[in-house]
Amino acid sequence: MDLRGYDRAKFELSELLQSAAELGGDKKTDAIRETIADLLVRLAEDRFNLVVAGRFNRGKSSLMNAILGVDRLPTGIVPLTSVVTTVSYGTSDKVTIKYKQRRLDSEIALAELPQYVTELGNPGNRLGVATANIRLPAEILRRGFYFVDTPGLGSVIAENTLTTQAYLPEADALLLVTSFESALSEEELGFVTAAARARQPVFVVVNKHDLVSAAEREEVLAFARARLQSAFGEAPPEIFSVSARDGLAAKRARDVSLLRDSGLSALEDRITLFLLGQKRDVFLARMRRRVAALIEDMPAFPGLVELRREGQALWAKYRETLDGGDSESPAERLPSTFSRSQLRSCQICAQIDEQTWRFLARYQYKLATDHEAQADLARRSGFCCYHAWEHQGVASPVGASSGYPQLLERMAAALSAIGASSVSDPRSAIDVLLPTHEKCVVCAVRDEAEALAIGAASKRLREDVTTALDELSALCLPHLAALAAVVDDPETIRALANLLASTHERVAEDMRRFTLKQSAARRQLHTEEEEAAAKRGLLLLAGRRNANFAVGHAPRSAQLRPSQLRPR
Repeated sequence: MDLRGYDRAKFELSELLQSAAELGGDKKTDAIRETIADLLVRLAEDRFNLVVAGRFNRGKSSLMNAILGVDRLPTGIVPLTSVVTTVSYGTSDKVTIKYKQRRLDSEIALAELPQYVTELGNPGNRLGVATANIRLPAEILRRGFYFVDTPGLGSVIAENTLTTQAYLPEADALLLVTSFESALSEEELGFVTAAARARQPVFVVVNKHDLVSAAEREEVLAFARARLQSAFGEAPPEIFSVSARDGLAAKRARDVSLLRDSGLSALEDRITLFLLGQKRDVFLARMRRRVAALIEDMPAFPGLVELRREGQALWAKYRETLDGGDSESPAERLPSTFSRSQLRSCQICAQIDEQTWRFLARYQYKLATDHEAQADLARRSGFCCYHAWEHQGVASPVGASSGYPQLLERMAAALSAIGASSVSDPRSAIDVLLPTHEKCVVCAVRDEAEALAIGAASKRLREDVTTALDELSALCLPHLAALAAVVDDPETIRALANLLASTHERVAEDMRRFTLKQSAARRQLHTEEEEAAAKRGLLLLAGRRNANFAVGHAPRSAQLRPSQLRPR
């Protein structure tokens, strides 16, 4: 089971609990309601707590930057007494400062962080900072990782070490960062030993292996292993040789070979495997048993048999998963990269929106003052029904009153002729009066903007498909179909489909997380992406209303003449 599979298991358990909460009516006891609420809270708050500890200048923040794949956390700073930095997922960079006294939290820019957590910026912690909570748009954090960057061990301020030790009970694992410059000091070894006695899983990272030769590296690692062996006996903590600097550079360059040589991928694989194994064997199995017991104990009500049947199918599914081992390779376990451009709504819809708004902004004035424009609108039977209301949104009452009389007078004359029996086919005569897409002047602008945007996107895909896919927004389904219709290469179309598949799956996950946290009354845990997921999902399926208001946009766009698809 990979991280995505683990998320799905939690979502399915939460959906079963929500069904149990909705069914049963008054027959549910207070105890059952409390149990359902408690289980939903546990599912909503579940995360992987990874406490990072080490002496100053060992490269803790550099290592965290490398694991996150971003260069956001400030490095080389001396932390204050008792100031802990937590790192979790957010749609954009955000820092919340929490204080020791009863003061309101404050939000600051990430660049301002040293002013609150360093001795230089906040001497003696005169601001009374307790924790600095950072949110970053890093994929591994979105999957539930929660980093706790603790004050340095071996600090001249003894409270730093005590603060770090106080966080150990909350840890799913402890990551001790030492370095090749002076690997595994007495204090670091004592700290690891104390953590292990408290049954806290420990991983030891020897950082900065890019600063030493291969021979020196092996010598230092052998020394560190021997120290751990003497302290732990047959089951010493695992030790990893890493270059955080090279690891971050490799992720930025997407250099698989450099990433492997940095040692970072081996560390990430092992931590992920461990956390998944622990959560799989303990948390998920425990939750499954508790939900099963809850449903079994519920009093009889219509729908209970079906609910139990759904539960049994879910138990069987995850019993096989939990007992059957893992089939994924380590690389498949780690979250894939996700381009932030995929969070933008459809760029073709946006181009249509911009061009039609600009046209209407100009045209509403022209229609109010130009008699020829008024006559042309009358000949066209006006705007289509949708754009008639779009025009009304930008036109003043005076403008509308100036622009529409000729149209209404033409309609009055035509209807009078029909009413006077002067036409042989009144039904057809009425149909001719209807405002249509083909007659609407704004629809023509809409179609031209769509054609130009599709042409520009197809041109970029032909020129450099890799860069174009990285920059492509989350296309709506109608415009994905329209773009695919003018792209000649089947492999490019498949790549487009795969890209949009990951976007759809991501938004579905955000929707499920939003629902789970709402059901658990944990709204404060929502991310911006989760709060926007409902609207984003609708935009993926249907696009913007003013871009895709008519039926059949994709087929019409697909049939546009090549000259209409010229790039801008």
